[in-house]
Amino acid sequence: MAIMRPATELQQQRFSLARAMNPAYCYRGLPLAIASIAPITCIQFGANSLFSSTMKAAKGKAELNEFEKLLSAVLAGAASALVQCPCQLVEVNQSNHGSSMLATARRVVSQNGLLGLYRGYTMGAIREGIFCSSYMAINPMVKGWIHERELELSDNSTTLLSSVVSGTLGAALSHPADTLKTRLQAGALPLRPGEPAEASRISGPIAALKDISEKGDLLKKCFAGFSPRLFRLICCTYIYSTCTESLEALWHSATVDLVVGGTRVQVTQSYNT
Repeated sequence: MAIMRPATELQQQRFSLARAMNPAYCYRGLPLAIASIAPITCIQFGANSLFSSTMKAAKGKAELNEFEKLLSAVLAGAASALVQCPCQLVEVNQSNHGSSMLATARRVVSQNGLLGLYRGYTMGAIREGIFCSSYMAINPMVKGWIHERELELSDNSTTLLSSVVSGTLGAALSHPADTLKTRLQAGALPLRPGEPAEASRISGPIAALKDISEKGDLLKKCFAGFSPRLFRLICCTYIYSTCTESLEALWHSATVDLVVGGTRVQVTQSYNT
């Protein structure tokens, strides 16, 4: 989040280096952004587990194929966007207008209704679906492919290489949706007093695309701010991969250590579930 904040204005087509690098502007809304990471990640992992288990039960098999793993991850990302979308809409408008999080949320609801907090949800769902599939499904696939080729790489190097490949793919495919989401969310409130909000003339992704194309090179503008986000997604994929494996191993070893306490059966069942 700290790396991505200065790039937010670049995606809104009004980038100013002096403003973007000024903490008084570029880090507005940062606490909300940071606070949203843990629960959003929790929802993504939890939803992916739920969808995977449901598919396994429906098909009566122990393992899913690659397509089913991708589908489960995409659905998990779309589910997480239900919580993430309102948080990011408040975050980007707080960054633009400087009011408190609660005041910004109240203003959005008063002008656009409760559903106004979900402006840009479809683009957010697409973005998170692609992102989740890149680190939950594609990254393990790439890592497995590297292992099958029996390349002389350490396990850490393999994880890093697979993170670069899957993170790059996820960033490239999801960035246009991320840019459109940011544009739509930033238009929920008027930038200047007395002016109508952008939402009054740009109702959805198609209208946002037309507006962007009228102002210049569509491809260039859709990929504005791509470099810092690419770096972030590669880092996210690597961190999620290494931390998940380490924490699961730690939790599993903790269940064994608790045998002395006489609670092995209960904890082991919880872990397996």
